Amino acid sequence: MAKDPVCGMYVEEGEHALKTTRYGTTYYFCSETCLVEFQAPEKAIARLKRLVTLGASLTVPIAALTYLPIISDRATNNLVMLFLSLPVQFVVGFRFYRGSYDALRSRIGNMDLLIGLGTSAAWIYSISVTFVPGFFPGSATYFETSAIIITLIQTGNLLEYITKGKASEAVHRLLNLQPSMSHVIRDGVETSIPIENVRVGDVLIVRPGERVPVDGKVVDGSSVVDESMITGESLPNDKRIGDEVIGATINKTGLLKIQATKVGQDTVLSQIAKLVEEAQVGKAPLQRLADRVSAYFVPAVILIAISSFMFWYFVANIGLAFSLLAFVSVVIIACPCALGIATPAALLVGTGKGAENGILIKGGDQLELAHKANTVIFDKTGTLTKGRPAVTDIVPIGPLSETQILGYAGSVEKGSEHPLAQAVVDAAQKMNVALSDPSDFETLAGLGVRATVQGREVLLGNTDLMDKFSVPVDSYAGKLTTLQLQGKTATILAVDRDPV
Repeated sequence: MAKDPVCGMYVEEGEHALKTTRYGTTYYFCSETCLVEFQAPEKAIARLKRLVTLGASLTVPIAALTYLPIISDRATNNLVMLFLSLPVQFVVGFRFYRGSYDALRSRIGNMDLLIGLGTSAAWIYSISVTFVPGFFPGSATYFETSAIIITLIQTGNLLEYITKGKASEAVHRLLNLQPSMSHVIRDGVETSIPIENVRVGDVLIVRPGERVPVDGKVVDGSSVVDESMITGESLPNDKRIGDEVIGATINKTGLLKIQATKVGQDTVLSQIAKLVEEAQVGKAPLQRLADRVSAYFVPAVILIAISSFMFWYFVANIGLAFSLLAFVSVVIIACPCALGIATPAALLVGTGKGAENGILIKGGDQLELAHKANTVIFDKTGTLTKGRPAVTDIVPIGPLSETQILGYAGSVEKGSEHPLAQAVVDAAQKMNVALSDPSDFETLAGLGVRATVQGREVLLGNTDLMDKFSVPVDSYAGKLTTLQLQGKTATILAVDRDPV
């Protein structure tokens, strides 16, 4: 049997069962109402707002009539409360009767059954006191008890839906990162098609500034790709032929042709969304324990209520009226008002906020155990950074001063969109270094940049770039290694093919 993600009921997974599929997972539902609430939570929120408003507008005057001497005649006062409580009991509280019916049909005790039983017992007892005032030993009614419990629990349900809706926005924002259209080459012709129509094996064109439509492998071209939304790595990664690319990441510089390897629900982005959704629908260990307890709690309460009635009626021989009052009192007192308001809001907010900040929480188990952690271990590929590169060291190895070095570096980087380039330009501007406009600018993917500044050839990049242009840097390997061991990205500047 499967559990309804809305109400928690267990339902059969038959061919004709109510079900829907989201992110590759099939969910089953006990009723059309739960299915609609799952598919369109905004409609459920609007409906609950109307019910809570109705319940509150009637519960307040019922409570006032109970505790304040507004109507002096008790019989009239009780009749007014009876008519005010009718919509609360059977309109605002209808979901508890529906849930009780589903529970009885499935032979499972749930909180809806106990709430429905408790509020109904209080309401029916109050009607009996109203129309047969001399039958029971007391004259007090419990119209306000029933109304308050129903309204408060529905308020709790409303808060849960609102919280869940906000948490789900993180999933929707993730999926919205994926472009809606893609450029596909079919039969040698480039065409734009919806991303849903992309098939595994299709060759797609991704231009600079565009997001990669689906997961794939580079078959032509080279570029740098910003994968920070998946990996958290602030610096773009170089991509060449044979490298994997992830859907929704941003192509920064060169034109890429990629072959689709994963589409639709199989992409990395969809899998992340699926994990977040499952974590929000799933339950933490404490919640699962509460579910197991409730299965025994409901029958136990009913058994205790019946035992109380039998004791006072048959053993104590108090009489029918007092014995019925004892039965009703047990059921009302056991009505789980607090449990109905206490919702899994922490789980919903935690997983949603985690996804929003790039932290993937795989379920309630991990979230519940997180408070016990006293040590966090990061592996060698972990990225711990503010995501804002900055120039920390300028090491002259030639005749130029630091200001001159920064001037050449900042001038050549004016033509680049790379985060490291922006850091160099920012450093030059902070030191009021005059920058020139570069000409013949060229980006060499995975190596660095090349341009002409003030009539001189300027190279800025890694050792592979220097090797490509035969710039001698072997004697400076020690200095480069020292900087790299400090966690810094070391780059070399060469002017007219001389390292400076």
